[in-house]
Amino acid sequence: MNQQIRIIETGQPSVMRLEATPAIGRPGRGQVHLRHEAIGVNFVDTLFRSGAFNVPLPLAMGVEGVGEVVAVGEGVTHVQPGDRAAYFFSFGAYSSERLIEAQHLVKLPREIASDTAAATFTKGLTAWMMLFGAHRLQPGETVLVHAAAGGVGSMVVRWARSLGANVIATVGSADKAALVRSWGIEHVLDSGDAQLAGKVRALNGGRGVDVVYELVGKTTFAQSLRALRDGGHLVHVGNASGNPAVDKAELSERGIRYVQPSTGQYVGERRELERASATLFAAMKDGVFGEVAPTRYRLQDAVLAHEDIAARRLSGAAILLP
Repeated sequence: MNQQIRIIETGQPSVMRLEATPAIGRPGRGQVHLRHEAIGVNFVDTLFRSGAFNVPLPLAMGVEGVGEVVAVGEGVTHVQPGDRAAYFFSFGAYSSERLIEAQHLVKLPREIASDTAAATFTKGLTAWMMLFGAHRLQPGETVLVHAAAGGVGSMVVRWARSLGANVIATVGSADKAALVRSWGIEHVLDSGDAQLAGKVRALNGGRGVDVVYELVGKTTFAQSLRALRDGGHLVHVGNASGNPAVDKAELSERGIRYVQPSTGQYVGERRELERASATLFAAMKDGVFGEVAPTRYRLQDAVLAHEDIAARRLSGAAILLP
């Protein structure tokens, strides 16, 4: 029996409901019947569920998954039955199986496990966008990465270090600081420190950093600006603490390049999706991100997963298992 999690109203995690759905039909032209092996849980899922992002209702939850191709429709050539494939943004991922447009799928290399891919594909493509797209990171640059123990932040700090950057990370607790240091990140600071910007500059010889990867928003934004050198680059991707006030006049006066990019802007075209995926898979094979050990929940426990995200009980990635 196929199962799917939907919402008919936005709100707390309890609005998510597990429902039995009809059997999957034959895929149409350009479609694939995919049987999920693992499903990614992303912070953006909580924003759709809560109503922070406006979406039409009812909504089939989840945007990321990995599974086995069961059948393909007419015109589909880049995946075949028996292949494993991943996708990073298509509503309806919180399900046992589904129909999906083939254009969203990327064939997985044999060396990458399905649970690893589900835990890292969307986050990894977002990290790729931040390091290779929105700001083309150069060896020797000094970067400040907020929320470094989180799903995206953890990949950004480790990938940036492997690319030759000088990495300064921030986290919200001592346990998370110890975790990030265990990855070889030497400079890990408390994101709530009132003197954060001064400490960041002190670690860089008194000079502001070249780029800030802002993944927290309201509570760290002012410190990010003070930590950034004039002419630096502020890449604003996340607002976990809320939307900050942005003084565009100050940004202009200091020559700061300020962008709020989305992953889809950089991998929306098939060619770019393939290129970014290949770069990500190569980094995974090289061990850049270490051993990926996501927190696992059953599909029917998606409410608990969202509650753990809200309570900031998670470090790293989470997945649902059908």
